[in-house]
Formats: sequence, structure tokens, C-alpha cells
Amino acid sequence: MGDIHRLRGFKVDVRMDEIARVLGYGSRRIPDRVAGMIADVERSAGGLLSTACSYRYLNNEEFAHSGYLKCVSDIVLCLVTIGHRLESRAEEYKLSGELGRAIILDTYGSAAAEAAAEAAEAVIRKEVAAKGLKCSSRFSPGYGEWDVGEQKWIVPALEGKTIGVCLTEGCMMVPRKSITFAVTYGEEAVELHDGNLCDVCGLEHCRFRRTG
Repeated sequence: MGDIHRLRGFKVDVRMDEIARVLGYGSRRIPDRVAGMIADVERSAGGLLSTACSYRYLNNEEFAHSGYLKCVSDIVLCLVTIGHRLESRAEEYKLSGELGRAIILDTYGSAAAEAAAEAAEAVIRKEVAAKGLKCSSRFSPGYGEWDVGEQKWIVPALEGKTIGVCLTEGCMMVPRKSITFAVTYGEEAVELHDGNLCDVCGLEHCRFRRTG
């Protein structure tokens, strides 16, 4: 396998309108009390992030055992995390009865993890472009037909423990605010899915859903 590339402590852009959307407000006016809690969380949450990622370039012989990736040739596999501190603080809020703050902080963490994945993808895209090649959009295990059970080889292949990420028996990552994804690259990159991620996800009533 190719060398592991790691990044730590990189900045992420967490959009507060995205947090409001996930909380269910969308274009509706946010009540002053909730807006105040969101502002408080925004001021402190950034200091709870410990962003890190590891990624690796692989050829099809190195992931031939993957049921989902078998039809593509070259990929970059990536794991990103925001660390455990934000989740620990959200749990403290729950235990102290501050459920509103706990929910807002947890939502901020989900948005931060997504922003971290976007930042890592941008780094990979820049590297691929520097080689004169094209890069597909990212896609993650658990979406569409990509079995989440493939995390069992993906996380070890990316040496997840070196950035503080491990896997449960049920293939959930710890810390929870972690994401794995793959992109293909080449002279003509092959997309790993059609449409946006929500279109291929079976969780139709997910509060994070962007369509339907």
C-alpha cells in the first residue's frame, strides 16, 4: 500500500446556518433563547475540536476484496475525525440537565465533522490536480449499496488508532464524529454514486436529510 498521509489541527469552517437547518429551523426565525445558546456554543465549541485525518492512495489490487469498489481502479481512502473532547462536553451537558446545549453542541460536532471531511477532500483534490488528473466526489461506507461492514478493513488500512479512532463490533467509529470516505482519480474519474448523498441514503426521515 502507499504511504499514509496525516494532517492534524487543521481549521474547519462550521456554518451556523447549517446547524440551524439540522435543528429544524431552516428559513424560520430562530427563537431568541435558542439563538443565544447557539451563539454560546459557537464561541466555545471551536476550542473543543481536535481535527485529524489520514489518507492513502490505493490501486485496485489493494482493495480487490471490497464488494463495492471492485469496479474502479485507483482510489484515495480517507479517515477524518474531530476528536473526542466535543462529545465529552456534550455528555457533561446531558448529565447536568442542559439538554438544549447538549443537542446544539452535538449538532455542531456533526457539522464540524462534515466540514473536516470537506477540508480533507480539498487537500486530496489539490494533490490529484497537481498530477494532471481528475478526482471524483467523495462517498462513504453506509451510503447506498456500500456496506458499512467494510469499515473493518478501511479503518485499519488508514491506521485509525494513530489519530485516535477505533471501531466497535457494530462497525461504528469512536469518536462518533468521524468520517471515512473514498474518491477515485485518474484521467477520467469514475463517480462512486449518482446524485447527492441524501438521494442514495435509505434514511428517508433523517433530520440531516437535504432532499425530499
